[in-house]
Amino acid sequence: MKRFEDEGAYKYNFYYLLHRGKQIDVKCKECGGHAVISKSDDRLVWACSNCYAQGAEEPNYRYDAKGSCVLCERWFNVQVTDEKRTPHQSAHVECPHCGKVNQALLYRRETHRGYYPEIREGRESIFGMELYFLDQVRGKHVWAVNREHLNYLIAYVSADLRVKPANSPMKTASHAIPAYMKNAKNREQVVRTLTKLQYKTG
Repeated sequence: MKRFEDEGAYKYNFYYLLHRGKQIDVKCKECGGHAVISKSDDRLVWACSNCYAQGAEEPNYRYDAKGSCVLCERWFNVQVTDEKRTPHQSAHVECPHCGKVNQALLYRRETHRGYYPEIREGRESIFGMELYFLDQVRGKHVWAVNREHLNYLIAYVSADLRVKPANSPMKTASHAIPAYMKNAKNREQVVRTLTKLQYKTG
């Protein structure tokens, strides 16, 4: 009987991996070869080892209109979210104290993304790139974010007995595995597909 002790929750979570200095394996947008997403200077970047194409996450900006109201003379700081107004140096905004419309200077500052959405349909959501370790079983996606995750999935799915580590929280790494990959009737086909992915170079 093959026994498997599960790992900690969120270990293979997209956000958690990147903040631990790990990489995400993806298919290059340009040539379809092996590329990786990693974190560099608080921004996500991708680079292809085949054609050397690369890209970076577009920065997010916050725009604030600041000034003293011409009517009530009180200081205001109002966030401007209308994309038609943000390219300009100034904008018309209502004073939050008295409602008077003021012409105020716009100040732009870069904001950092606090959360990265999870993998959807075999794609990551920042650059929209397909995962490198990706295939299908019975019309459903089978994927791994990197080689370490792939090895974990093979060990987990092929195990006859799966146990939680001692003193573990309620959730473990297997919590994020889709139900169809855990289903006993799909086990053999899922393991075979994941094992085939192991032989991809990169």
